[in-house]
Amino acid sequence: MTNELSMQELLDQQEKAFNSVKVGEIITGKITKVSHDEVVLELEYGFDGVIPESELNIEKNKSIEEVYKVGDEITTVITKVSQKDGTIKLSKLQADKKADFTELEKAFEEHRIITVNVEKSIERGVFAKYKTFQLFIPISQIDTKFVKDTSNYTGLNLEVYIMELDAKKNRFVATHREVLQERLDKEREERKARIKAEKEAERVKIKAEKDILFNSLEVGQKRDGKVMKIMPYGAFVDIGGLEGLVHINNLSWKRVESVESMLQEGQKVEVYVLDVDKESKKIALALKDINNDPWELISQEIELDDVITGKVVRIIEKGAFLEIKEGVDAYLPISELSDDRVAKVTNIVNVGDEVKVKVLNFNPKDKRMLVSIKEANREPEEDYTEYLEVEDSLGTLGDLFKDKFKNLEI
Repeated sequence: MTNELSMQELLDQQEKAFNSVKVGEIITGKITKVSHDEVVLELEYGFDGVIPESELNIEKNKSIEEVYKVGDEITTVITKVSQKDGTIKLSKLQADKKADFTELEKAFEEHRIITVNVEKSIERGVFAKYKTFQLFIPISQIDTKFVKDTSNYTGLNLEVYIMELDAKKNRFVATHREVLQERLDKEREERKARIKAEKEAERVKIKAEKDILFNSLEVGQKRDGKVMKIMPYGAFVDIGGLEGLVHINNLSWKRVESVESMLQEGQKVEVYVLDVDKESKKIALALKDINNDPWELISQEIELDDVITGKVVRIIEKGAFLEIKEGVDAYLPISELSDDRVAKVTNIVNVGDEVKVKVLNFNPKDKRMLVSIKEANREPEEDYTEYLEVEDSLGTLGDLFKDKFKNLEI
């Protein structure tokens, strides 16, 4: 016995290995030769495998030499075994197709996006290539918008989902529209979420600014504002993010017939802070200058029983109202118009008349003044006090002259 195999034994082993080669089997080998029409691989069986140009899966306009080099390792499928001449035919194209189909199956099952290249357009859609497979994209699945001319998509790379995958019927259908719609929906949701977050952030910011402004308010402050809304009872004024009510009574120190006669919506005004309610967060404002109350000012000029001049501004059945100074009105009752009985106020005074009146009652704190024409016109009574004091000190006339008459003879 010898360790060396005989020639016959080597031939038998080679034949046995050759017979074990199966068509359709996937095999990997190293390139030993590259020519203009084929590539030769060294296989593990000790045989060479030949890949014809048609089975190499080469892109258009490229040569074999540009794609394959000696020493490269590639995976192929056995397509034919010829014992007669001892050759094994291989296909790189079929191996790639199997691998590519596996990728398509996985993408289809997982609903995963793949990228295809549009090679051809027809009226009903476009044909796109994914590696070794051609997929059809119907015209309705090309875009979310209406597609009039499919030729505009030729040459473009499109991201698609696989809609149908049937190798037996050679039916591979894809959609680019669904990818676009998903992204549009996602962008819309992200935009909504962003807008919502921005609005919330703005709301928080505005609230914080309002809180700062509210806490900074003090009674008597003067603020710039803008009239936002007119109501019969007053006006709402924005003072930089907060709204306060200017009641009709606080529009002017004068009597105001209507809010509209003083203000208009959108008008810029200067207002004074009247009151700040910390609990209800309500703000009372005034258009009139609360720091210069005309009643307080006039209290330094007028006293009870003074005779002053006023202008009749309003007539009622039981009397008249006089403007003493801007913002200061006095009430003149009908009973104080004359010593004589007065049937009608307008018989004595009318709107616009300037009259002299006497102050009968004056309460600046409550903004009340009562005046009288008849008392202002009444002649002052003579003061006899001086004479009364002399008479008391001298006694009676009899006492005064008794000494002068005591020596008279009757």
